Amino acid sequence: MKKELFIPFKEETQLITAHYGNGENHQIIVPPQLQLNQGMFLPDHIIEQEEFHPNYGLRPEDLIGFNYAKAEYNKGIISSKCVHFYLYDYMFQCINNHPLRYTSMLMSYPMVISPDNSVYLNWTEHERRQSAWRNQQMARLWQANGIPVIFNVSWAGPDSYGYCIHVYPKHCVIAINCMGIKGDPDACYFWHLGYEEVLKTLEPLLIIRYGDKMEGENEEISIYFNNPIIKRMKYGR
Repeated sequence: MKKELFIPFKEETQLITAHYGNGENHQIIVPPQLQLNQGMFLPDHIIEQEEFHPNYGLRPEDLIGFNYAKAEYNKGIISSKCVHFYLYDYMFQCINNHPLRYTSMLMSYPMVISPDNSVYLNWTEHERRQSAWRNQQMARLWQANGIPVIFNVSWAGPDSYGYCIHVYPKHCVIAINCMGIKGDPDACYFWHLGYEEVLKTLEPLLIIRYGDKMEGENEEISIYFNNPIIKRMKYGR
């Protein structure tokens, strides 16, 4: 069954041929105002909420990190798992440098969680906006090309909610990461503050949670996945 493509302003879209590795060529749809400069540097245009397509019904059975998916793809192995980007930023910088090439690769997967470029509390607002914009631009590009996308929602402090949280549509499937914050009281405080804002503003149907359960979460609408490497380090094989 062919995937339904969400293409706003069809008359303004571009079609560009791209492929990754030994994969087949794909005609990549590039929506209007999507500025695919190398490195994905922030332009004047900021994505608005209505530029995303609702993603009802997505529910992954298992996750695979982009680094592992990429390594397997290079060997001709296509995983049936949902691809995630809960990794160090440098491990997926390639998608910012070559967005069309990796869009072609990800078209082979059943679903993906949008990128998790970091949004740190101690960064300048411009740096935080830059990362948030990259995450959102890739989600928009992938949706336009028929890739089922779970929206990764990440934030810093309350001043980031407008461009980190409020841009996504209500009543959708989202993903939230909490890796690396336990043991840091300030990070935990701001995580919980943003989590409550997500619940209030987005009213998600389902939350894909990466990392340990946090106190006060809405577990009824959440499914949990852990980093298998850290789990092995903690508990052994």
